[in-house]
Order: sequence, then structure tokens, then C-alpha cells
Amino acid sequence: MERTTNVLAGCKRQVQIHLEPDDLKPHYQHAYQAAQAEITMKGFRKGKVPISVIRQTMGRQIETDALETIADSEFRKYAKDEAVPVIGTPALVDIRKESDAVTFVIEYEILPEINLGEYRNIEVDKPVREATDADVQREIEYLRMKAATFQPAEQITDTQFVATISMNEVDKETSMPIIGAETTETKVYLDDDSVDMHLRNSLHNGTVGTVFTYVAETADPNAQPPSYRVTITDIQKVMPADFTDEFVEQITENHIHTTEELKADIRRQIQAYFDQMARQSVENQIVDKLVLAHDFDVPESLTHAVIHQLFDDFKKRNEGDPRLEKLTAHDLEHELRDPAVRIAKWELIRQQIIAKEGITLTKEDIESAAERTGLPVDQLNLLMARSESFADRLLSEKAMDTLLGYAVINTIPAPTNESAEAVFPEESHS
Repeated sequence: MERTTNVLAGCKRQVQIHLEPDDLKPHYQHAYQAAQAEITMKGFRKGKVPISVIRQTMGRQIETDALETIADSEFRKYAKDEAVPVIGTPALVDIRKESDAVTFVIEYEILPEINLGEYRNIEVDKPVREATDADVQREIEYLRMKAATFQPAEQITDTQFVATISMNEVDKETSMPIIGAETTETKVYLDDDSVDMHLRNSLHNGTVGTVFTYVAETADPNAQPPSYRVTITDIQKVMPADFTDEFVEQITENHIHTTEELKADIRRQIQAYFDQMARQSVENQIVDKLVLAHDFDVPESLTHAVIHQLFDDFKKRNEGDPRLEKLTAHDLEHELRDPAVRIAKWELIRQQIIAKEGITLTKEDIESAAERTGLPVDQLNLLMARSESFADRLLSEKAMDTLLGYAVINTIPAPTNESAEAVFPEESHS
């Protein structure tokens, strides 16, 4: 047997494993024994056909069929003997038969060698923001609007109205409705920022029966925008719910009883959100700086695995969107490659840090995770035993905690452009 290893591009390697007849003999013998159990031949019971007969009648086919299995077995031996850090799935790219000898050509990828640089004392900025009365009030107004009622009205006097309108496309030359064009009916909430400003302005001060011409916006600046004859068919005044103790008990299902208690709960949740965003910003800065500071090739198989994970996450977030039914990871590979490489590099760097710091999960770590997840410790241990990914996630969190402990963190004011609605729009405050 002879093995020849070649370095290809990046983390890609190739090994040629040459086997002489004596090397192949035990493999073929195993293949004959496996085939013997299934072969039926006239004059013999199933499984009792002599191997010498099998070799004579169908030996060539059995040996040919066994080659891929032999290649897999020999590559595993090679990787173990040479302590090769294989990642991904090796590919058998060629089988060369030379008389009774065989050469397997196998390509594979290895984990890159990483010279771990300095990961302590990384300087980062922490964007700190305190929840304000204005933040709380925005969330209260949002909750009042969610529970709003509607009252019929004759005229639109401000933005707190919903107008039902019918729209007929008109000919630009005659300003007359296009014959056969379908009438569209829709509801417009005037305080919705996504509503076309021109349509909103035309609706202002309108009454039931008001008719006006509206030129719609188009995404293409070179396209001729369509014109519509719009008729207001109904007007409803939006009546936000009164902010009372009874309202609080209703929306929280009696978990909270007074307006002051709800305000305190909202402030707590907003602050928790701001704190979470601040930590996420610090973590992202640490990851970015470590990724930039370490230059090494990322195995293509690892990059592709991350691309597929990002794509799956994207599909789940947009589940039900018919535009994504035929979309594949390949379609978005160009957009996903850079973030995938960043994630893959960080994963490899983090593994090095975990090893160097000797980070392991302790009993206290498991108990803390059980408390956060609401799972009993025994059930959590069972989950970790069944899924390495869950244990890896806890280990990764502990590694980040370690890096945060080493980091030099400067506090700075956070941007204040988030509204309370963006914090937890579907939160029940229970």
C-alpha cells in the first residue's frame, strides 16, 4: 500500500491510496462473504453457495461493486493513521485500475491551522440607553390603539380615521374611468406612515361621497404612474381604549391590576430590551475584531453548511411567502457567503479559545441554564446527551462570557431612534 498526499487550494487536500492485490484481498474476501448471505443458486440453499463458486461466476462484479466501500474504509484508516483533521464529506474523484492493483483518488478538506492571537483586552463600545417616560408612553399608546374601537363619522378631520375608498383607474387623456377596469376597494388608516402622502392629503377633510383624482406612486421613476378616480365610501373614527385599571387587567389577563403596575412592567421590559441590544452590540464588536485579526482559509464545506443554515433560518422567518416556494440556497449564495464566512471563522476561533481557556460546562452552568429555560436539570442533561448542538450553544455562551470579562468596555450613549412598538409589539405583559 502507498499513500500520496497533495495540497490543493486553501484547506483542500487530495490523497492517492494505491493498493496492491495483497492489500485488496481481505477487502474482497469481506465483500464475498457479505454477498454469500444473499445469493441463491441452483443446487445450493440461500447463503450456502461456496465462495469459490461465487468468485468464479460473479467475482468481477462483486469486486467492482466493493471498490467504493474499500475506498471509504482505506480513507478512514489514512485519516486515523495520519491524524488528519478532516472536515466535511470526502469525495472519491477517481478509481484507477492497473492490472490487479487499484488507486483511489480522494479529495477532502481539513481544519485550518489557526495561530490564535490576542483575545484579551479587546476594546469595545457599549451603547447604553435608559428607558424613559416617553418610551413607556409610546408603548401605552400602542396598546391603546391595539384595543381601539371605531365610530362612524362624516368627515376626516385628523389622522385618527380609517377611510374606505373605491378606486377606478382613469384614462390619462380623457380623465374618464377605463371601461372594463376592475374597481378596487380598500381601507386606509391615515396615521399609517406607509400610506402615500398624496393620497393622505387628498383624504384629509374629505366626507362620505367625496370624489377626487389620485396619481399613484411607482417604484420605477421612468414609468408612467396610473391615475385613479377615488370615492370615499365610509369613514370610521379611531377611538383608542381608555387607559384604566380595568383595561390593564383585561389585556394582561389579570396578571397586572393597575396602570402604575403596568407602566413599571413596561419600563422593565423596555430596559431589558435595551440591555440585550447593548450586549449584542458588544458581542458583535468582539467577534468582528477577532475575525479581522485572524487570517486563515475557511473550509468550503463549512462555509456551505453555514450558508444552508442561514437560508433555512431565512425561510422560517418568511414562512408562507409564496415568492419563496421555489427559492433555494444556491439562489442566495452570493448574498449569504460573506456572513457565512464570518460565522464559520468565528466558530473556528471560538473553538481555539475554548480549548486554550479550558472552558467546560460545570454543574452550576447546567443548573443556571435549567433555570433560564424552565427545564428540570435531569431533562436538560438528557437533552444535552441527545443533542450536541445544545451543549455547544451553552459552551459558546460561556466562552463569550469569558471574553466579555476580559474586554475593555467603554459606555457610550445609544441611538434613540427605536420606538417602544419596535421593542415588543406583540408582548402581552403577562
